[in-house]
Order: sequence, then structure tokens, then C-alpha cells
Amino acid sequence: MAIDCQTPNAKFIAEQVITTQAANWRVEHVTDLSPEDPLWTQWEELAGSRLFLAPRWLMPWWRAYRAPGSQLLLLTVRNAQDELIGLAPWFLQRTWLSGNKLQSLGCGLACTDYMSILTQPHKEEAVLSALAEYLKQRMPQIDHIYLEGIEADNLTMGRFAQIMATQYGYQSRDVECLDCFRLPLPADWETWVMQLSRSRRRRVRQLWRDQFDTGKAVIKVAHDENTLAEGFEILVDLHQRRQNAIGHPGSFASKAFYEFLWEAAQRHLASGQLRLQWVELEGKPVAAQLDLQEGDTLLDYCSGIAIDCEYARPGWLGVTAGIRHAIESGRTTFDFLRGDESYKSHWRAEPVKMIHLDLVPPTFKGRMLARLRATLGHAKALAKRLLRPTAKPEQSATNGEDDS
Repeated sequence: MAIDCQTPNAKFIAEQVITTQAANWRVEHVTDLSPEDPLWTQWEELAGSRLFLAPRWLMPWWRAYRAPGSQLLLLTVRNAQDELIGLAPWFLQRTWLSGNKLQSLGCGLACTDYMSILTQPHKEEAVLSALAEYLKQRMPQIDHIYLEGIEADNLTMGRFAQIMATQYGYQSRDVECLDCFRLPLPADWETWVMQLSRSRRRRVRQLWRDQFDTGKAVIKVAHDENTLAEGFEILVDLHQRRQNAIGHPGSFASKAFYEFLWEAAQRHLASGQLRLQWVELEGKPVAAQLDLQEGDTLLDYCSGIAIDCEYARPGWLGVTAGIRHAIESGRTTFDFLRGDESYKSHWRAEPVKMIHLDLVPPTFKGRMLARLRATLGHAKALAKRLLRPTAKPEQSATNGEDDS
């Protein structure tokens, strides 16, 4: 753990003060972290089953996406017994449009969902109050706080926004973004199939009978370093080919995304929380999915399908194989994550409202930059309406493919 900011990024921290202590809690700003550090294990324990809030996911993202001039901002809250009771996984970056901007790790095109501030049960108020006071008293140079991928019903983040607004004068607003989609799972496969529309039910049964039951289609799963490398390259190839075919660059066109997801996949394979599967049809890979096993939920993070065998419905092969595995392994939810692709509702997934939290401090610079962002945002929206009146919101390339 490094709490000694001897880097050019230390300009973010006023007078190098990185610890604030009161009678019952202490806040520390951690600027570096390795898996060997005790805090890594403590952070994992605090996150529990919430994979997107754990270091196995967020620290690979930081190593891959860290931009020049940015600084890790892990704010830890400890009680009088030195027990970790809260953690905010954030970072700071200087931008021309937001000044000194505080953001959540995992943001941007990586599209990390269900972000929050971690707290021990029944310690939320103490943790949030401590963090808010630290930001106000020790980091007055922050010009903008923008936290992405938050479930709209997240009480912890709602309370944090309320504290920042009512006690410290921040302007707070919820920014709409694409919903996540969750599919509740019954106890057995046949019950789920019966929930589908009549035509889709018939096609799913025919698909499994003609492809999987005959052995033409085979499901393979990464279980060690060699099969992980094999499956990951299949995922990259299928994803990129599909995205390029529909006019998108594809997530893996970004070197940072490739490096981030590869390290995250390795770490989650080691922890037993990764399911990287691919379907081979007559010996040829036609569908691949990278899923994360989060307690009773299977998170469907990234996928790809072959573009030269649409007759075999490769998207259906991949999705139904993933859902069937989730059901048969006892999970109760299959989460398609963020994005409003139509196939998600076709599979009976239900929308979960998501937001980005926008907080502007009560400073002249912060308010002026907020007005500038609003002005530019209105101008951009107007230009889009004039140039593309029927344009549909662009989807994140990390989401699953629509082969419906």
C-alpha cells in the first residue's frame, strides 16, 4: 500500500495531507495497491460477492486505463480498532472540461455496473459522513464528481448524494443511462423454456434437439491457463468480427480494454468466479461468452458470435447455453448488464434502472465548468437531432450480441 504521494500526481492532494482522523474513524487516501498488500484481502472481504466492486476487477482496469496526470483515490475508512469499515474505489483525473474530476474505477467503455461505496452492514452513515467530510475538508480542489453505473435504487449512493448536497452545498443530479436487464431464473430448464413465447419456445427446443443433443454443437469452458488463452482469443475474434460487420470498432480494438479484461479474466479464473464458454458447431467456434459468477447471479459481460453461420442462430446457441448452465448450477438470476438490445427482453429479462451520479461543488470554478458542460451538451444534442433525427442511442460494445 502506498500512502506517500511522491509522484507528479501529488498536485491533487493539498499539502500532502492524506489522512483525516476523528474519535471513531480514520480516513486514508491510498494511491497504490498490490495483491500482496493486506488491504487487497480486506477490500475483497468487504466487497464479498460484489465482483464489480472488488480489486480483482477494478485494479486491472486501473492498470490498463490509467491516463497521464490521473491518480488512484482509494479512500478507506477504519474504526478505532483499525478495522476496515468502508472503501470508495475512485480516481482523480484532470480534464479541460471538468477540471479536477473524481470518478469511479471501471468507468467509461469498460461499462462496469452496480458501482457503489462499500460499507460494512449498519456502518453506512458513519462511512458516508466520514468520506463526505474528507472530500470537503481535505480535497477542496475537486471541481467535479461523476460516478457511473449506479443502480437507481442504491440507497447507499442516494444517501451519499444527499449528504453532499444538504451538508456541503453540492449540486446533485441523476444522469440517465442505459438500463441493465436481469432475467429471474426458475429451478429447472423446462420451466424457463415454458416462459418464452410459443414461437421462441419451439425454436429453442428444436435448436437443442438438432444441435446440442446430436453432438453437432459442443460447449467448451475454460478451466486452466491454456484453455483460458484459447477461449479468450476465440472471444476476441468473434466479438471483433461481429462488431466490425455492423460498423462498430469493437471493444478489443482498444489495447487498454484487451489488457484489462485479460488480467481480470485470469484473476477470476483463479478465484473460481469466471465462466468463459464457447460453442463449437461441427468443430468451428460460433459463439463465445465471458460471464462472471457472482453468488446466485451469472453476469453476462462480453460476447461474440460468428457472422458466417446465421442459419444456425449462433447467438441463441451461446445465450441459451449460458442460461441453462446458470439454472443447472443453482443460480437464480442471469444478468445481461447494461444496454437496451431487444434480444434481452425477448428472453424475458426485466429492466433495472441505472444512473450516473453528477455532483458539482459550491465553488466558482466548479459551477462555471458545469455551465460550460451543460451548454456543450445542449449543442451536441441539438446537432444530433438535426443530423440524425431517428438515431438510436449507441450501445456499449461489451454487451452481448443480438442474433434474434
